[in-house]
Amino acid sequence: MKIAVLMTCHNRKESTLRCLRGLPSDLDVFLVDDASTDGTGDAVREFSRAERDGRVEVLEGNGSLYWARGMALAWRASLKVDGRVGYDGWLWLNDDVALSPEAIATRLCASYAAHPDAIQVGACVNSKGEETYGLRDDLFTGNFVFVPRAVYTKLGMICGEYAHAWADSDYAMRAKRAGIKVVSCGVVGRCEGHANRPSLKGLSLRQRWAMLHDPKGWNLHDLFLYRRRNWGVCAAVASCIHMIFHVLKGVR
Repeated sequence: MKIAVLMTCHNRKESTLRCLRGLPSDLDVFLVDDASTDGTGDAVREFSRAERDGRVEVLEGNGSLYWARGMALAWRASLKVDGRVGYDGWLWLNDDVALSPEAIATRLCASYAAHPDAIQVGACVNSKGEETYGLRDDLFTGNFVFVPRAVYTKLGMICGEYAHAWADSDYAMRAKRAGIKVVSCGVVGRCEGHANRPSLKGLSLRQRWAMLHDPKGWNLHDLFLYRRRNWGVCAAVASCIHMIFHVLKGVR
């Protein structure tokens, strides 16, 4: 299979390199380094030259891309060479996933062979063996998601209008409306879970207000966009009002 791996990273040099080392050496990787200050970009370039024959393209972000916009940038970069390579699909991969040896060659390839027109979602487990990320009913998290060409032809890229969160759920909703099947390809690696949003406990009113504008906080922009795109303006306004009330009250 010809796979374009899409990644976004920021200040997780060791995790990023560990994740890259878990990939088969013949895959093309398009990695956005969103202004890391720990030397991630340079370390990945050196790794690419020394171990991957230059097959990891590092794209520079300005520190404000976060996950969704970073993934959109990586995807656009892959399309510039797709006409020459002809990718079978695009793999979203979080750099904190420690891939198992069978993740790509066995689990993903077997699932794709059985369901070539479906989105493949890999599950991640923590150190206790508990599932942390993967397929949940109609939605999925973007830690390990393979989008075959047949799906890309219908849905296009991930939405780069989001800042950080919601873009994976949005893609899942688009797939559902288009009648595209989403399947699990099993456990593909280890990734410790973390809270989707930071706690509001003990924060001042000013700090809670800032959370409404933080891309990795209780972000109003992304919530409004997600609800509007999938349920309409009225639902989006209602959801934002609800979030504002609870965040400023500090009850969530």
